[in-house]
Amino acid sequence: MRQSRRRNRNHLVSGLIGAAGVGLLVSAIFLGAKVSSLNGEMERMSAENASLLDVSREADDMRAEMEASLEAECLAAARASSEVETAEPETTQPPETEPPKWETLDGVAAGTVVTSRELDMDHLEKYFQAYEIKTEGAVYGRINGKSYRDNPDVALSDLRYLKVLHYNFNHELQVGEIIVNKGLADEALEIFREFYDAEYEIQSMHLVDNYWTGDGESSDSASIDKNNTSCFNYRPVTGGGKLSNHAYGFAIDINPQQNPYVSYRDGKARWSHENANDYIDRSTGLPHVITHEDLAFKVFSAHGFSWGGDWNNPKDYQHFEKKLY
Repeated sequence: MRQSRRRNRNHLVSGLIGAAGVGLLVSAIFLGAKVSSLNGEMERMSAENASLLDVSREADDMRAEMEASLEAECLAAARASSEVETAEPETTQPPETEPPKWETLDGVAAGTVVTSRELDMDHLEKYFQAYEIKTEGAVYGRINGKSYRDNPDVALSDLRYLKVLHYNFNHELQVGEIIVNKGLADEALEIFREFYDAEYEIQSMHLVDNYWTGDGESSDSASIDKNNTSCFNYRPVTGGGKLSNHAYGFAIDINPQQNPYVSYRDGKARWSHENANDYIDRSTGLPHVITHEDLAFKVFSAHGFSWGGDWNNPKDYQHFEKKLY
């Protein structure tokens, strides 16, 4: 019985040992699996950490690039601001405006070239005006003792100073002046307005006093040398003797270079001005030559003027006159 108990105890111990071994084995297996799982988790975490590290590094690189770019932009903006502050301010040109329209030609010198922008094209009559000549005025100061002087034949009150527009030989609009008898003033304005409307060219229109040489005849010659259109000049007729119709303001000379004064002796033409050499032959068709077909002849004739080109001898092709007394 004692042996039987010992045997049973041994069996129990062996059973316990066997059970313990199995438990230990199971625990070992479990621990091994756990360790393996932990190792896998650690490897996974290590990989994730490595990936996170790469992402972190990329983020650092991107942040560095952004900071560098932002710094560069700030520097550029600062430079631009500095340049704007130190640069000369831009000047803004005012918009171009139309020049004021002239009310009259008062104060505008003869020979002045003008444009239609300066003129009131709807009221051109303002630029064709006649004025009395006052002893206290500027015109009287120009003519006194020259083309006009005290005389028994024509009073200052018998004359009118005209301002007009005309086309010059460059076909530019130009201011002209002329003194005529007051009885012809309105007709003269109409004539020069007709010339203007037809764009008829007159080289220049100045008072003969602009070319004064000391007497009426030589001053007239100086005016002709400049191809100047004029009227009043208190002087005798060419060659002396009685007073010329110019002395009364009854005669107007137009473009005298192209329309010279020509006398004939022994069948030969004679003239005084070399600038007229090309215009003695009246059939050349050169510009500004007055013939019966020319506008100047037609307009002056329509107003009752006679033409010096119709005289027998001499021929005064520049000359149109209308005697009132």
